[in-house]
Amino acid sequence: MGYNKPLIEYAMGIILLCLLIAVLFDILLLKRRDQKLFEQVFTASPFKASVILLLFLSVLIGSDNKWADIPPMILLLILPLYLLKRDRFSRSMAHYEEKSLRWLSSAVGVIVAWMYGILVFGFVLSGLEEWFTGSISEMGDLILSAAFSTVLIMILVYRSSRHFSNEGFLTNISLRIGNRSLIKVIAIPIALGLFFAIFSSYLISMRPVQPQTPLNEIFDTAQSVSLILVFFFLAVCIAPLIEEIIFRGYFYRVIKERVGAKKTIYLIALTFAFFHVGQYWGDWMAIAMVTLLGFTLTILRAWTGTTVASVITHYVYNTGVMIIPIIMIAVSNPPYFQYTVRYFYHDARTKEALLKESIANDPDLVNAYNDLAWLYAEENKNLDMALKLVEKSLSYAPEQPAYLDTKAAILEKLGRVDEASSIRKRLKRELP
Repeated sequence: MGYNKPLIEYAMGIILLCLLIAVLFDILLLKRRDQKLFEQVFTASPFKASVILLLFLSVLIGSDNKWADIPPMILLLILPLYLLKRDRFSRSMAHYEEKSLRWLSSAVGVIVAWMYGILVFGFVLSGLEEWFTGSISEMGDLILSAAFSTVLIMILVYRSSRHFSNEGFLTNISLRIGNRSLIKVIAIPIALGLFFAIFSSYLISMRPVQPQTPLNEIFDTAQSVSLILVFFFLAVCIAPLIEEIIFRGYFYRVIKERVGAKKTIYLIALTFAFFHVGQYWGDWMAIAMVTLLGFTLTILRAWTGTTVASVITHYVYNTGVMIIPIIMIAVSNPPYFQYTVRYFYHDARTKEALLKESIANDPDLVNAYNDLAWLYAEENKNLDMALKLVEKSLSYAPEQPAYLDTKAAILEKLGRVDEASSIRKRLKRELP
């Protein structure tokens, strides 16, 4: 399956809009730091302005889709010059300026450079997909984008955090325990992480149908088990540390210096939640849990005075929500656990037996009905029963794309091509 182009273009547009807002805010901060120096550094000579204008016009004239290409052209031609001039401005500033303003300006510069980098990287990936159709799966794109984004933001944060002190990176982002109580910094964070993981897993298990989210869609279409394992490794082993360094290590210190701890807790927690909305869009319970977790992690950071506490809670939570649901399925419905874990190793007869036993153990296990219906469709047998099974799933979740896709496949096998085509057109319209 290829890229979901409308979704990617929409995401690119949102990032570009946020980038432009960040640049405008950055300009206001630079002017506030030194208006005269800003005018000296950012005023372009007539020759440079003419060259930029000519390049802009030449690309615009040769473009087939002029209005759609204007934002990328602005991005590629103007923003690199802006970043170079911004670096020159920062190097020219006197060191006696207000510390909190300098830190905030530097942090906004980190955001601008990071967003510019991931936007350019996104254009490169889109170009590769255009040239080599099917060369990069959606899961591969997700992993590559996450890896590039992580490396870039860490480089930018490392460089910018050197303004805090000369005591080293770990001290600057408060990633040291020092003389703090181990109960406060380690034991309580572990307990909080376990509580949130168990609570989240319980809420998830109580829902007969899991809402469809962009992240679920990528998993549903993933063809490579190795890529899925890489994703889980990043989510469990890398993401908690990186996110805590960024949010509650670097940006927490910057914003706290400017507005105080209380306002910083709200700003960091809500921003943390906002950055997770995209992957959980459609699952409001998950978004609510991420928001609550964000507040807990930030309050923990403020209370303990170290990022170590929030890192520990984050690690325990991420690991818990990966493992606990698996344990719950293994205990509550062993046949379905065996079916899921060893799916690629079972033959059709074994899968059928396990799914029937799973349904007998839990008549509300909606996915099992759909799985059995899909199995019958693949085997081209018991098609009337398969249709009843998928209708059972759809009675719980009428809009679930996976169930509708199964129904379309069954209808095709039954010769009801028009009905199947109608469902496929609907799915293509709603999920391009």
